[in-house]
This record gives sequence, C-alpha cells and structure tokens, in this order.
Amino acid sequence: MYFNVSNLLRGSVGESQPFHFEEEELRYDGSDFSAITARGRMTRTDRTVLVEATVDAISDVECSRCLAQSKVNLSVEFAEEFVPENADLVARRGNAGVSDEDEALWIDDSNTLDLSVALWQTLRSSLPMMRLCRPDCRGICTECYVDLNSQDCGCDMIDEVERDAETSAAIGRG
Repeated sequence: MYFNVSNLLRGSVGESQPFHFEEEELRYDGSDFSAITARGRMTRTDRTVLVEATVDAISDVECSRCLAQSKVNLSVEFAEEFVPENADLVARRGNAGVSDEDEALWIDDSNTLDLSVALWQTLRSSLPMMRLCRPDCRGICTECYVDLNSQDCGCDMIDEVERDAETSAAIGRG
C-alpha cells in the first residue's frame, strides 16, 4: 500500500489523484485483515496530503463467547493527513514539524506514502468489542467447557442460568 506522491507534492494546493487497490492483506499484532479493497482520493493541502477512502475488509476474529474462529466484514471511511518528512510545502524548507510519535503519518524522503499502518489502526479500531460468531451464540459452559452451540452439556450450571433467565423474564412481565 505504497504510493509515490512526488507529482502531487509538486502540484498546486487542491490538486488530487484517485487511487484504488483490491485484495490486499494486513497482518500485525494478532489482528489480520484480508480482502482489503479501497477506493479513494489523495489531495494536496498547503502542508499535507489528505487521503480519503472507503475501505472494505474481512477480519479473522475469535468469538467472545465460544472462542470459535469467525469472520467479521468491515466497511469504514478512512481519512488521514500525511506530512512530507523532508519539506514544508508552504515555505519549501526542511521538516514540516513531524514528530517521532507520528511516524505512521510521514511521507518518506523519497515521497512514498505508506497507508498500511494508519489503515491497520483504523480497521483495528473499527472491530466490534463483542465479536460473535453469530448473534445467537450460546458460548461455552463455565463448568465443563462444552461448546453450547453444538451440544448441551447437562451441567447443573446451565439449568441454573436458564432458570434465572426465565425468572427475570417472568418478573419483567409481572
């Protein structure tokens, strides 16, 4: 997900160029994204390159209830500004005030813009907190660790949970 933005940086403020990529993958820190497709535009501002895109991806996740592997389809709007490491676009002089913490948002000294880290961060933050293999996932028994989606375990714990749910429902109706 590397783009040479030399021509864009030499252009005027407001100039833009479209971009598109398909079937890309990002793997980092236990979060894998596949089938990444993006359509967007890069626009030169007075000091940065603004990247805006619609991004679709698939993430392999572990269900929060039963721990089974499942897939989550994501669709996000991505917008981020990238700063040239080697020039202030307005004054045409060195370093435009890029700090070390913003390294993922640098355009390197060969004018290559790397979307991968910023895009991974956006996709990672858009994952649902409660990831389920399906909406009605029953999880695993806390006593015998049986996957309750595939079989009943017969533990007293399950009967107790179901009784509590029935009692709560009855109280709500009453």
